[in-house]
Amino acid sequence: MENKIIEKVLESISNNTKVALVTLTDVSGSTPTDDGNIMAVWETGKTFGTIGGGKLEYQVIKDTVEALQKGKNKKFSYSLMPDGDLKMKCGGNAEGFIKVFIPKNNILMIGGGHIGESIVHLSRFLNFQVTVVDDRENYANKTSLQEADKIIISDYSNFIDKVKIDSNTFVVIATKDHAGDQDALEQTIKTEAKYIGVIGSNNKTAFLKGELLKKNYVEEDFKRVYAPVGLNISNQDPKEIALSIMSEILLIKNSKELKHVDMLKNLKV
Repeated sequence: MENKIIEKVLESISNNTKVALVTLTDVSGSTPTDDGNIMAVWETGKTFGTIGGGKLEYQVIKDTVEALQKGKNKKFSYSLMPDGDLKMKCGGNAEGFIKVFIPKNNILMIGGGHIGESIVHLSRFLNFQVTVVDDRENYANKTSLQEADKIIISDYSNFIDKVKIDSNTFVVIATKDHAGDQDALEQTIKTEAKYIGVIGSNNKTAFLKGELLKKNYVEEDFKRVYAPVGLNISNQDPKEIALSIMSEILLIKNSKELKHVDMLKNLKV
């Protein structure tokens, strides 16, 4: 059973799904469980395996879901005495550790051109998982996009069912033309993506927004759309543009404020 529990945890990690492994580290007294018992828990409260059932397991599942929501490991200790934490009659004490496995943040790069190549390289360097979507076979391949985790050849108007987009996903749209960018934006704007960046000029941005508003999209739909994409720090070199985009993504991911940290000028020594 233990091997199957570990397999379930590894499966979730490989699928980039948040999961926790609960381990009982110290059990004493007449408890309904033993040291070393393990259980996998997901954010929905779903479990696989058991640490003994009853009030103890119920409370630990609640603790684990909370740890998953916070994204932090947690220790726990419960008295199983009648006057203890859980008001149990079996006596003893149970301690354990909740190990939370956080999914990698995802970059969904729509468009595998020069900027896309640089985004893929920087994303891997920054420990993002990267998926690339392109409608051109000569671009969407492992020769030009060696570091991509997944490459999808698809029309930009029909790829949404082939990718996973959640609140850990950062979308960058840089296809070969306006039509592709618009199709990709329409595919992703209603998703849970934390960030959707669209490359282009101010005029192109205004055009795209106008086209979507004509199709009954509303202002609220654009709250996570960043266009023109990237911080204003680059020239027209694709590598610099990619760096400006990834800098903006880090700003959003880490909930930071754009400012110089420079303290030297005001430092009194």
